[in-house]
Amino acid sequence: MNNKILINKMRDNAELAQAAYGYFHFIGKNFSNKEEYKDKKDTEITQTDILDITYNGYEVKDTGLIFDDKLKGDFTPTQAKRFFSRYDLLIHQPNTESGFSATLFGEKRKQKNTESKLLKELQCF
Repeated sequence: MNNKILINKMRDNAELAQAAYGYFHFIGKNFSNKEEYKDKKDTEITQTDILDITYNGYEVKDTGLIFDDKLKGDFTPTQAKRFFSRYDLLIHQPNTESGFSATLFGEKRKQKNTESKLLKELQCF
């Protein structure tokens, strides 16, 4: 296997693992209306905002939680947009009482078989 393909696969898997820890239960809630939040003040939170490091530490309005009511994204803005251009957020299960949580992503690009996918990747390089 070509080193570049292998590196890209490892990057993709690392991003998926990293994104799985996003606080996606905040989707649809609003940022707090603090002055330092400027254009995001009192606006709805999107899935890209949750992973974006720009909003790391921003408080979420009316979460009903005592702790963890701040975003903790660690993707660059471009990385977060690129991630969601490739993957759909299918299901997010926030922490249960036992501490279980899970996030399921689906790849947007559908292939009929893995051979055609590999051939397309090789042709791109």
